[in-house]
Amino acid sequence: MEKLKNNKVLQKIKSIFDKIWTYDILHPFCYAILVTMIVECFNRRNLTGITFLFTHPVIFLANMLIVTSCLSIGMLFKKRTFIYTLISIIWIGLSITNFVIKSVRKTPFTAMDFLVLDDARKVAPMYLTVINMIFIVLAIVLVIVALVFLYRKTGKIKTELSLKRFIILGAGQSLIVILFTYGIITTLLLNKIIAADFGNLSNAFQNYGFVYCFTTSVVDRGVHKDSDYSEEYVDSIKETIDSVETTTEEDEPNIIFLQLESFFDPTEIKGLELSSEALPTFNKLQQEYTSGYLSVPVFGAGTVNTEFEVQTGMNLDDFGPGEYPYKTALQNKVCESSAYVLKDLGYSAHVIHNNTATFYTRNKVFSRLGYDTFTPVEYMDGISKTPNGNWAKDEILTKYIKKALDSTTGPDYIYTISVEGHGDYPNEYPEGYTPEITIKNFPDADNTVAFEYYVNMAHDMDKFIAQLIDELSNYDEKTVLVMYGDHLPTFNLKDEDMKHNSIYETEYVMWSNFDMDKENVNLEAYQLTSYVFSRLNISQGNIFKYHQLSKDSEDYLKDLKILEYDILYGNQDIYNGESPYKQTDLKLGLDDITITNAYEYEGDLFVEGSYFNDYSTVLVNSKKYSTQKINDRLLKVEGASIKDGDIISVAQIDKDGVELSRVIYLVSSNVKESAKDEKMFRLVA
Repeated sequence: MEKLKNNKVLQKIKSIFDKIWTYDILHPFCYAILVTMIVECFNRRNLTGITFLFTHPVIFLANMLIVTSCLSIGMLFKKRTFIYTLISIIWIGLSITNFVIKSVRKTPFTAMDFLVLDDARKVAPMYLTVINMIFIVLAIVLVIVALVFLYRKTGKIKTELSLKRFIILGAGQSLIVILFTYGIITTLLLNKIIAADFGNLSNAFQNYGFVYCFTTSVVDRGVHKDSDYSEEYVDSIKETIDSVETTTEEDEPNIIFLQLESFFDPTEIKGLELSSEALPTFNKLQQEYTSGYLSVPVFGAGTVNTEFEVQTGMNLDDFGPGEYPYKTALQNKVCESSAYVLKDLGYSAHVIHNNTATFYTRNKVFSRLGYDTFTPVEYMDGISKTPNGNWAKDEILTKYIKKALDSTTGPDYIYTISVEGHGDYPNEYPEGYTPEITIKNFPDADNTVAFEYYVNMAHDMDKFIAQLIDELSNYDEKTVLVMYGDHLPTFNLKDEDMKHNSIYETEYVMWSNFDMDKENVNLEAYQLTSYVFSRLNISQGNIFKYHQLSKDSEDYLKDLKILEYDILYGNQDIYNGESPYKQTDLKLGLDDITITNAYEYEGDLFVEGSYFNDYSTVLVNSKKYSTQKINDRLLKVEGASIKDGDIISVAQIDKDGVELSRVIYLVSSNVKESAKDEKMFRLVA
């Protein structure tokens, strides 16, 4: 040891290192190397993140420089150790969140997920146990406590500079790091070493690293403005679209789209064996009616993005990484859609969904997509649940599809979203449940029971399809039913596991109760509606007509992106400067909930009316009461009383306490005696 101390060479090296280390600007670079390695270990779900520096040095450099830029903010503060630690914990925390989320939905965590935190909270109990959630909360609390302790214990940088000069110097150093990072990232993008447009999000996170991809999701939103975008360019596209005369059939059929949650044919998995056929009805329809593979924008989750593509004809690849247009663009903008287009032809437009109205803010978004009515689960009665009790079965949808068809005298467009096939899928069967179908040779062996449960849910959905087809076959109006899966379920499936070599493909069938030629056509989700329209001789709507006319053109995707930008973010030149579409006054539920009477009986309050269900809640003078549904015409509130002048309401309130609608009536002074001398209070509107 003494020899080492006296070794002049080592002492010289140490002296040089000490001098270098005195340059504060180097500290963030050094810390960033360690942070990036840890982050990539979580991103790759193994320790290969440690070797990421050596196996992918250029990509590692891009990620490390982004972390360095964030850490360089610490140079503006005297408590630099604390700031460096705080920023490092944020990046590591984001990567851990990504690790957890990919365990349940198979798509990476992006900045857009912060916009759907409320929706994530609703489904978290279905994927995480109480112990899991307690552990997560405790971990967060411990990190906060540790940070508070660190803040108190860490010292400040000693400097003779005034505070003003210290901040200016730190800001200058941070700016140098940020500009250097920007230059390197731009160079890598220009040389196509890294990409800004991802396509397959999961692959992008593996290829380009978590830090780069997550940062891209922060700064990259919406549709980018193409360099060719101009009024003249859009006019040239419009000229092409308008060159084809708008046509429709005189006898327009009802058009029903049925988006089936996590639905696909399990036999598409190589080597999988089933004890009996899972989808006999759907498979038979595929053989007899127009069908094919449908390329969808998501895997394992993200239902609303498939919805968005189908309804608007827009390509999600043109939006930011992991973006949900329902939570961004459609929060304050009206968008051309299938509903608006068909309403111009005299259709009524309905949405039916056997899940909560507020999930992905559908109760707001559907008014910006042109629908007249929206019937979510809060306006349904007679629902049965899946064996694990998490979701409504799809069989209820037949009743409300039929009700929507009967609600008008003209043609109806009905967009239906099912939920029965939704995860999480249990690895142990619920008590008393026996699967009808068993499986063998599932690639993800640890989840065999879970996938077997899913197969049986898909089989039950197939029975619902048979029920719906039988109902529509006997309907006295021409009707088209388009069925498709929104994405594959949340299992560890890879492209190579699938017979068609893609985990981003489901299947569709176009059924009708009148004669139509069968075609076998594979489509993108954003092409599905335009294809259906073309089969029905409907040439309407700019986006849909564009697909029909230009899908084989050289600039097809480029011009589609320009149209998307113009409609949602640009000058709306396609409409000559002003969109013809206006937000609708969306009605929740097809039926009018009413109150016809209220009375006290044996110390309890009873409210009579129509179309009550399990989500109906009685309020007296705005005070909410626990409500029991006796039937769809009678509600009971134990221990409540009313008097002359009270206001009684029945509100539809979801399981999170969100009030969706309310009917209000006033207690009159017209008091009558019942047969048992109990007071009854008549209600007047």
